[in-house]
Formats: sequence, C-alpha cells, structure tokens
Amino acid sequence: MASRRAWVLGGGGARGAAEVGIMLALFEAGVDPPIRLVGSSVGALNAAAIAGYPTLAGAQMLRRIWLSHLAHNVFRRHALGMTISGLRWKPYLVDSDAVVRLINRVGALTGVTTFEELTIPLTVVVTDLGMGRPGLFNSGELGLPLLASTAIPGLYPPVTIDGHEYYDGGIVNNTPISVAVDQGAKDVVAISLMATRPDPSRLDSWPDVLARTVQLTLHQQMLIDFERLQERARLTVLCPLLPVEVDRYAASGQLGSVIESARRSMADLLAKRGSRLFRHSGVHYLELAA
Repeated sequence: MASRRAWVLGGGGARGAAEVGIMLALFEAGVDPPIRLVGSSVGALNAAAIAGYPTLAGAQMLRRIWLSHLAHNVFRRHALGMTISGLRWKPYLVDSDAVVRLINRVGALTGVTTFEELTIPLTVVVTDLGMGRPGLFNSGELGLPLLASTAIPGLYPPVTIDGHEYYDGGIVNNTPISVAVDQGAKDVVAISLMATRPDPSRLDSWPDVLARTVQLTLHQQMLIDFERLQERARLTVLCPLLPVEVDRYAASGQLGSVIESARRSMADLLAKRGSRLFRHSGVHYLELAA
C-alpha cells in the first residue's frame, strides 16, 4: 500500500541545497513520493519543482537547477546582501530580478505555471508583514506566491498579490508542519534547515552572531511545533547539521558539495533504519561532512 505522507520543506536560503540532497536520497531509496507538499521560503521553491515531478528524475532536475548560474546569482546575493552598504534610500538592498529568473527557469523546466497544473497539491506559505499574519496559497498563478515566499525582508522588496504585500514565509512559519497537519495530514516528513552544530569559535562577526540567533529561534520554534503536533500526526523531522556560514558557500561554488553531503548522510540513515525511520515520530539530526 502506498504511503499517505505529506512532505514539508522548510526555509533557509542556501541551506535549501541540503533539502535537495535529502530528497535525492529518499527517492533513490525507493521511499514513496508525497501525496502533497507544503513549502516555506526556499522550501517553497524546492517543493514546486518536486510537486511538478515527484520522482527521482524531478529531484535530479532540481539538483541541476541548484548548480546553475541562475541559482548561484540568487544565493550569492543572500550572502553579499548582508555586507553591502545600505546607504540607498530603499527598504531593501537588492532587486528580485535574479529570483524571478530562477523561478521562471523552474517553470520552464517543469512546464508548470499554476498550482492546478502540478502533479500533486502544493501549499506555499507567505507572510503579510504589515498585518502580522501568515498567508497560504494553493491555487492560481504559481510564480508570484513563490516570489513572495522567498522575499527576505530588507534584502528583497515585498511582492504584491491582490493588493496585499507579502514577504518570506519563514518569518511566521519556517518549517510549516502545522500547515500540513491542519490540512489533515496524519503522516508527515519534514526537512528543517535551522539546526547548526555548536561552534562558538566561528562566531567572530556580527552577521554570524545574528545568523546564529535567528537559526536558534527558528529551530526551537520547530521543536515546539513538533511536541504539540505529534499527538495529531506521525512526524518525521530531518535536520541536516549545517555550519553558520553555509550561506556564503554559494559565493564560492560549494553548494554542490552541500547537496552531495546531505544525500550521503540521508542515505546512511535510511540504510541503518529503513522503513522503521517513519514508524514513529522523531527528530533526526544528519551529520554532514565538512
């Protein structure tokens, strides 16, 4: 009998490369594809590709997208955006043109431009920063909700949809397990990207301290959600342990190594646990090679 699992893909900028590696390992091991997907921030972009092609071939296509110059330009900006001068009188540092080109590339490869054209249902989480509330998109045009869900405040401009301005979905729900459970999912596999191996020696600049603070906050929120929701659904949460400075890997072309390291770590876990991994709720930390 096929699994009835929903997959939840969390946000984390360049950390989303680890999601690609984990999904490659899941498909390579013959794990049943999801029946639905929920994505926030970069997880929404990854989820859109897999919702279009929920197969190993789809995950391999997503890997090629991440290794392309289009992705390099996007995630390089994530790293550089924190260090460039903010003297321009704008509420954001860079335009979203590079992200638009990346989203359009995903649409061109999948042949999908609306939610209705996806092979399996997808929900994209966004944030209405002005109203202080989350928003969910699961119908109509796909491109604008994806752009909104990846619009990091201060780095990118907001995205206007039906008269409302939206930002990155990770602000309100970075690993949106609760969305999947509220939609009726009883079996959830989530990839949460904010777990970081403790290494105080690396916190030698204010961007590193700020990044670590955000990661701790978002990871603890995921753990709180896990505790309160596991009575309603079986939750398997996969947390790749990534260094604080992983966002800078994009500038030096190292995202391919992040994908491969995550793939190997997930493959090792599946080799040890097999289907037992998904029988009980649990949070599993994946050691990634240096």
